[in-house]
Amino acid sequence: MSKVNEGLRADEPNAGKRGWMYMLWRTRYRRFYTVLIACYSAFLVPYVLFYDATQYDLTLLAAISTCGAVLLAGLWRKKDIKKPWERLNINPGTKLFLAGALGAVFVETEFLVWEYVLHAKGVAANPNLVIDLLETMPWYLLVLALLTVSLRHTKPALFQLLVFGRVYELMSDGILGSLVGGTLGSNWLFLLVLVPIFTIVYSPIIALPAMAAWRSYQETWTRNPPHGSRAWLFLPCAAVLLYGPYLILFLTLFR
Repeated sequence: MSKVNEGLRADEPNAGKRGWMYMLWRTRYRRFYTVLIACYSAFLVPYVLFYDATQYDLTLLAAISTCGAVLLAGLWRKKDIKKPWERLNINPGTKLFLAGALGAVFVETEFLVWEYVLHAKGVAANPNLVIDLLETMPWYLLVLALLTVSLRHTKPALFQLLVFGRVYELMSDGILGSLVGGTLGSNWLFLLVLVPIFTIVYSPIIALPAMAAWRSYQETWTRNPPHGSRAWLFLPCAAVLLYGPYLILFLTLFR
């Protein structure tokens, strides 16, 4: 067996039919976090449907549920997701960047579609998809670019990337959005409550694209093992320093 295959097998011992269960259920921490999200969803769904059923909340529920369904479908059919990306003869960072950009376009588009279907307002960044993407895509692209740098220095598990999606979402829609809107002081506790939701929303942008490029990363890490700590995974948070001024300028010009 080659060293590359040994590395792949060591990191993905259940990479067959049970691979998605292995990812979500392998350790006590993973089980706790998976159950937390499940319980959180079990509480929010009836609350939104039967107690606070505004068009805005129903749209958020539909859009977030779509992201969750995409995550589960991606984990279930991960071989089908990986296959086309494994055929591309490009480095893993480029694969992650391209797949993540496509995931970001999907998320922004489906939020806008649900907003239109349910006749809501204010869910998507902008009711015009082109303006919406001009406003939001620089953030996603900066995060993905910095994440590719992080993965040159550290070797996380896929589940860790899934969880770190919440951190990146917390920085953008949570902290930066509240700062721009002037509501951070009153919203900080509410932002912490939303952390599990952030994990689901960012899964098509971070976790699934990373899974698509995972074999290429494994091969790269086997040849050149990274020696950095997991702290490198916080590097994409620095995107807020570049995106913040851009967002303020953009909102000044287009709103």
